[in-house]
Formats: sequence, structure tokens, C-alpha cells
Amino acid sequence: MTTTLRDRNTPRGSLRAWLAGWVRGPTFGRDIAIVLAIKFALLMVLKYAFFNHPQADNMSMPPAVVAQALLSVPVSHSSQGDQHAR
Repeated sequence: MTTTLRDRNTPRGSLRAWLAGWVRGPTFGRDIAIVLAIKFALLMVLKYAFFNHPQADNMSMPPAVVAQALLSVPVSHSSQGDQHAR
């Protein structure tokens, strides 16, 4: 094993050379990083444009009411639905 801690601590010049090579060369990792950065930026724009605030003041509801509406199980009526299973 020739890898030591001194080998991991790269001097500034080689770090700059690696970064310059990463920017210039057509690498798959660079392309993935660029696509992910663009996707993250677009998702943040959509979030702030459409989901940050309600459109009107009367559109906001208390969290308890929303939780009740989402978590409640609707009551099934025996008079509705197909009767062939009875």
C-alpha cells in the first residue's frame, strides 16, 4: 500500500489542474453533475413560483383540518356499489 495521508492532501496546483481537466474534458461525471444542477435549479424555481404561498388569503386551511381530510377513511354505504357480491 503506497497510499498515505500525504498523497491524499493534494497541493493547490494539482487541484487546479484536476479542476481544469474536469471542466475541459468530456466526462460522464461532469455531464451528470451539470444535469443534476440544472434539474435542482428548475425544481426550486417551480417550488417558489407555484407552491410557496396560496394564491388568495382565503385558500389557506388549518393543518388539523387538512390532516383530518387526508387521513380519514370514508364510510362505505351498504346501499351503494355492486350488489352481486351479496
